[in-house]
Amino acid sequence: MSDTPANSPQKISTSALAKALEVSSQQLFSTFKDYGWIRKLEEGWALTTKGEFEGGEYVHSKRYGRYIVWPDDVLSHPLLQALEDNRHISASALGKTVGINAREVNRILAELGWIKHGLQGWELTELGDQQGGVQLENENSGTFYVVWPQAVEQHALLKTQLAFCAEIFSPESSGDDLFADQSQYQSLDGHQHSSKAELQICHWLYMAGIAHACQRRLPVAEELIADFYLPAYQLYIECWDDGKSAGLAQRMKRKDWYAKSGVAVIDIEKDDLLQLDEVLTRQCRKHGVRVY
Repeated sequence: MSDTPANSPQKISTSALAKALEVSSQQLFSTFKDYGWIRKLEEGWALTTKGEFEGGEYVHSKRYGRYIVWPDDVLSHPLLQALEDNRHISASALGKTVGINAREVNRILAELGWIKHGLQGWELTELGDQQGGVQLENENSGTFYVVWPQAVEQHALLKTQLAFCAEIFSPESSGDDLFADQSQYQSLDGHQHSSKAELQICHWLYMAGIAHACQRRLPVAEELIADFYLPAYQLYIECWDDGKSAGLAQRMKRKDWYAKSGVAVIDIEKDDLLQLDEVLTRQCRKHGVRVY
């Protein structure tokens, strides 16, 4: 027979508590640290006197080592209720609403000036702080990231940027909702393109913070024009999309020149457009281009 009273509160881990509150574990650990319930040590988190007063205690596990548990009735604590009422969302959650990944969302937030990429990850800027962003640190990797109040989903400019990105990368979209003149697609950086595929590549390069030229003439006597050129890396990008208006003979001449000259080139095929972020990230890094 158990000595524990029947009405004794159950103990749950911080991770389980975070799940119940529908916030990330990192956010809850950071909140507890700000409340003074726990403190960070080299070997992990430790309870403070205040945390012990709130019912926190240690549990030892062969699999997980020492970790902190809390009485489940701590869910009704006013501080945690306030946290639940002012829940923050991640870049991943923002992206899910329109069908894009967290990396693309963070690039949008960086383009708006709300975050910047530092040595340890994404860092909150003054503009981002004004939007209610909260800087957090992943307890396992030590990398920085930012979460946002749910109200930021209604920010007009952010909504426009998210919708633009989702629209141009959607395989079902022709771009009709964004561009009245289907012979000219304009990227956020002002570059004009004759195909949606070129727009996608240009948009990706701009949002990734990579300086690039469009329709760059090759250094040959004959007038051959490359789709994209990254001058800092002497790297060309060619888009082999069926919708291209340029003649096949011209494109084959360029392909032949790339091969003979030994210059670096990334070829983007039609199927690559369905996973452009993954393809360009992998290919650019292969050629020494830093991609966040």
